Amino acid sequence: MKSSKKRLYTHLILLFILLMTVGCQDIEGKETTLTTSDDESGVDQQTETESTINESDQAKSTEEKGASSKGSGEDDSNAATSSDENSKQPPEEKMVDLSSYTSSEIEWARVWHQLAPNQQIDTMYVKKIPAGSLINPNHEESAVYPEDVIQLEGTRLVDGAVTYSGNGDGTVNVYNVPARWNEKLTGEVDKEEIKEVTEDVIKSTKQVKIEPFSNEDIVELIKKIQTVHPGQ
Repeated sequence: MKSSKKRLYTHLILLFILLMTVGCQDIEGKETTLTTSDDESGVDQQTETESTINESDQAKSTEEKGASSKGSGEDDSNAATSSDENSKQPPEEKMVDLSSYTSSEIEWARVWHQLAPNQQIDTMYVKKIPAGSLINPNHEESAVYPEDVIQLEGTRLVDGAVTYSGNGDGTVNVYNVPARWNEKLTGEVDKEEIKEVTEDVIKSTKQVKIEPFSNEDIVELIKKIQTVHPGQ
């Protein structure tokens, strides 16, 4: 009897120990699971954060490259525009020193350069005509110049002529006087016609601004100047 109880107690003790052992193993398993879950969650969060940072850096890098490319494109465009503008600008004329010439010589050359029909002349004849002189020196019926004028002529008839008076402000009064007057070979002279034509020369006088050219062409024209008296 006592032996049976003793075995029973022994079995109960062993069963209790077994239950305790199993319970401890379950608790350790749960803690391990919770720890692993927490670790995995942390890794996932870290991975997700790193991925977000990388994507942000990539987007920023892309924007910077785009801005850089845009800036480069604008610089290229501006350079091309500047180049186009420069190519459209006319080349500057070579400036020369005119200090060794008189103001009158420079004026005569500039007037001829701007107003005369032919620049390829052998000689530029300069005639100073005082006020009151006949516009058509061949006829007394002609109207007279109301002021002192300068008459510039070439050697040939095709070179033309320029008759003007200076105003001292860079402008001149241009008289439409021909290089040679047309004269009738035979018959009486129409005095009224001569008077009317020469008076129209005065009425049609135009004021013109002379550009201040200072180039080699002006120098070449100055070298061809020859002054003459009104009667010649």
